[in-house]
Amino acid sequence: MKLTRLVIGVVAVFTGLSAVAAEISTSSNITLLAVDGQKAGGGLLKQTKNVTVSDNETHQVVVQVSEIIRSGSDRRLFESSPIVVKFNAGSGNIVISADNIGDENGAEKFNKQPQIKVSSNGQALANQQEYLSQEGLFPGVNLVENLSAYNSGNGKAAVPGFATASMPVAMGMTNVGKAQKGKVTVQGENVAEQQLQYWFQQADKETQQRFLNWAKKQ
Repeated sequence: MKLTRLVIGVVAVFTGLSAVAAEISTSSNITLLAVDGQKAGGGLLKQTKNVTVSDNETHQVVVQVSEIIRSGSDRRLFESSPIVVKFNAGSGNIVISADNIGDENGAEKFNKQPQIKVSSNGQALANQQEYLSQEGLFPGVNLVENLSAYNSGNGKAAVPGFATASMPVAMGMTNVGKAQKGKVTVQGENVAEQQLQYWFQQADKETQQRFLNWAKKQ
């Protein structure tokens, strides 16, 4: 009898946990940089596309839109500045998406007025969003510090409760060389693969060889 009650109790606990969990997922051209004041997992080439959060609460994400776009007869990598988005989660899973940028006109339009969509069960969720002021080439560097400072202010997507988020482990990014100019051709099934090809072609021969040597050991 005691064992039966224990099993029932465990089932009830896990059932209760699953009932208050919601998954945030993104469209293929969006990467989650931070969730509720904390830096999302992944790295420069390991993109975070989904996380699990509690439902029926206010949430905040920082996202970046990345896409290979047409630029005249060539192609280039478009990467938006980090965008802070605040929304109230319901009881369903959440999808954060952005329309395809496509070309330089689309990039210019998006840079002037970014449009990040938040939905749950196919229904749009009200949200507030704006750019997060960020220094440096890579948006992951000092992200949490900048986000904490933002949440301490009165930005329209700020959540004061996330202003004291813990500091992340710094990602070492030293000796970043200048990208070489030239025509770049990329192809791939996802943005991460396309970005990898893009940056590989931008690197000098020595850097490319070091990367290949590293990749063989993985």
